Amino acid sequence: MVRRSREEWRALFEEHGRSGMTEKAFCEMRELCPKHFNLRKKQLGWPQMNADLRNRPAVPAFVRVEKAPSMEAPRVHGAEPRVLLRLGRCEWELRGLSEDGLLRLMAALA
Repeated sequence: MVRRSREEWRALFEEHGRSGMTEKAFCEMRELCPKHFNLRKKQLGWPQMNADLRNRPAVPAFVRVEKAPSMEAPRVHGAEPRVLLRLGRCEWELRGLSEDGLLRLMAALA
C-alpha cells in the first residue's frame, strides 16, 4: 500500500472532483481502493477542505464533437471507418460507423 501525505490526498480529491467520474470509476482508473479513498476523505474532512471547489459549476460528462473539414482523413480503398474512445485504462473501438451513425451515437450519449 502506498502512503500518501495530506497534500497528495487533497490533489486526488480535487482531481476526482474535476473528473466528473463516479468515485468507483475514478478509483478504478487510479488503482485506488474505493473504501479507503472514501475513508480518507472523511478522516481529512474533505467537504470542509473543498469548499472552493463545491461552488464551481460541474464539468459536463460529454462535450459536443463536430467534424472539422481540415481534419478530413484520407480515404484508403477497402479500409473501414473506425472510432477509438479511451477513458482511463478502458478503450472502445467502433468500426464501420457511418457519419450519420456517429452523429446519432454522440447525440444519444449527450
